Amino acid sequence: MNAKTNRHAHAASSAHSQQGSVLFVSLILLVAMTMIAVASARVSTTQLRLVGNAQSVQRVEAVAQIGVEEVVGRIDAFNNPTQPITVGNVPAGINVSVSDRRCLNSVPAAGFSAVMQMSPVDTLWAVDVEATDDFTGATATVSQGIRVRMLAGSCA
Repeated sequence: MNAKTNRHAHAASSAHSQQGSVLFVSLILLVAMTMIAVASARVSTTQLRLVGNAQSVQRVEAVAQIGVEEVVGRIDAFNNPTQPITVGNVPAGINVSVSDRRCLNSVPAAGFSAVMQMSPVDTLWAVDVEATDDFTGATATVSQGIRVRMLAGSCA
């Protein structure tokens, strides 16, 4: 009977010590799962910010391109290159600035005589349009070269 009692005492003592290790392993697994959840939440937040920034940049690039189209559609923008240009249909919170147009080159237009009193020339102009989103701080600059046929002497 002594051996039987000894065996029961050993089994009871072993089961009691294992209960503590199960609790310890459970706590380690819980901490690991919590760390994984926090890390995945941070990755998701970072990816969301990256997508939002990319969308903001694309938006201001599109608005800057609208500014270039506004300049291209107006001949007075080249007759008076220092005249300020206001870009219409700009979303709220986005500021657009159009630089002074710069005439880079002027060559006689093909098919016309250079001795004619009002001979046209082909001019090459540079236009820079910058758009800035006040909310996100995203900025885009679009630089465009534009060829315009004008009267001689228009490219100063």
